[in-house]
Amino acid sequence: MNAQGAEGERLALGFAHLMEELWAADSEQSTLLSVVKAAATSVPGAIAAGVSMRRARGRIDTAAATAAFVSEVDRAQYELREGPCVASVGDNLVNLANDLRTDTQWPRFGPAAVSLGVDAMLSFRLSARGEVIGALNLYADRPLAFTEHSCAVGTIFAAHASVAIAAARRAETLTEALKTRSEISEAVGIVMERHRLTSEEAFEVLRRISQNRNIKLREVAHRILYTGEIPGVQR
Repeated sequence: MNAQGAEGERLALGFAHLMEELWAADSEQSTLLSVVKAAATSVPGAIAAGVSMRRARGRIDTAAATAAFVSEVDRAQYELREGPCVASVGDNLVNLANDLRTDTQWPRFGPAAVSLGVDAMLSFRLSARGEVIGALNLYADRPLAFTEHSCAVGTIFAAHASVAIAAARRAETLTEALKTRSEISEAVGIVMERHRLTSEEAFEVLRRISQNRNIKLREVAHRILYTGEIPGVQR
């Protein structure tokens, strides 16, 4: 086997191992932590990695990072509204700033990053099913640290990470929905027993408490389960 073939096999095995770790994570946050730890060691040239998540109303925040300075560098991007990460969450899939000392794309962010010890950045958009999740960001402490090979490895890595993060998010949503349904059912049972109501009448009691107090139905159920108190509502 030639050197190129050996490298391809090594990468394939590395990504297979990575996916095992990502799918073994039991929450979105643990998945994000696995992503940044693996990215920092898998993408040539990187000394640290972070994941920026896209939130409501266009807000971006750093959800996981391998080093404290990552959050500081990211904060500069968010405040200035420019930089590889912001661009990846926005219009471009891959953004490379391989020498932030001389980069002209982001004239305000470059000096800020250098002052924090980062001389190069490489960012990839994270997306699944057409939805932008955020960006995977790699950081280097020297100019020209990232190569075409870094970009190729990072692109594959980001694709795998996107799927894993989206799956973890869906699993958490499903788990929360099942928990909510179970709590509402238990609360209905308590109301039925205490007030000798049918299940439909008991559910209507919960619904009216929710409306009168302007709180979600699941919160009403949670309070009944954990306090034992049922706010008085006329039938």
